[in-house]
Amino acid sequence: MNQNIKEEAIEQLEKDILFGFENAEDLFESISEMFYDTEDFDEEWLKKEILIRIEKHYAESVNWEKPTDFDRLVKAFDQLNKDKIVSLHRAGYTRQDGESDCLEIIDELKTLGITAKGYCYYHTQDLERAIGEEKTLFIGFDSYNQDEKLTIEIANKIIDVLTKNGFNPKWNGSLDTRIQISDINWKKTVDNIDFNYDRIFKIMESLNKPKSVISKKPFWKFW
Repeated sequence: MNQNIKEEAIEQLEKDILFGFENAEDLFESISEMFYDTEDFDEEWLKKEILIRIEKHYAESVNWEKPTDFDRLVKAFDQLNKDKIVSLHRAGYTRQDGESDCLEIIDELKTLGITAKGYCYYHTQDLERAIGEEKTLFIGFDSYNQDEKLTIEIANKIIDVLTKNGFNPKWNGSLDTRIQISDINWKKTVDNIDFNYDRIFKIMESLNKPKSVISKKPFWKFW
């Protein structure tokens, strides 16, 4: 395996570990898939690099000030979910992915008798900015039906909840722009917690499900 391939693999591995969403098995699978057509790719080398770097990241996390910005973001998103605004962490890789994932959840909630007002999310490209020199996290949002008045209401609610959780969000009032959290200090280690589908449905069902609706097993349980 040549040095260029190793450097490319390490670059991706370092980013994914800083994101903090994937465990060692997930990291091995995702990075191996990146080089599926590399005949001499050294899987044992990759496994060792993953373990070394995960352990280093965990060791550094012991000294992190708590709560971290991610802890506070989870608290904010949990509150928004309680307010029927579907809020997704690391929703795909692009804006299109994020919107698609949120709308899929909104549709499934309808089958449970729960009507979400709208959604917000950040995706992997946003995380790359957050851990980079920009230290900025953008939050996408919309109403469930793209109604302008409701979307503005949702944006203001997101800003209010983020502010109450210690962030300084900015938004210029245009529906064509996203909410911006500047100077974010992204600190997260993998914890094997599902901050997306599982968490959202548990919150939404526990607080918003009409009594007349008979619960059915949510679709993500089959995954």
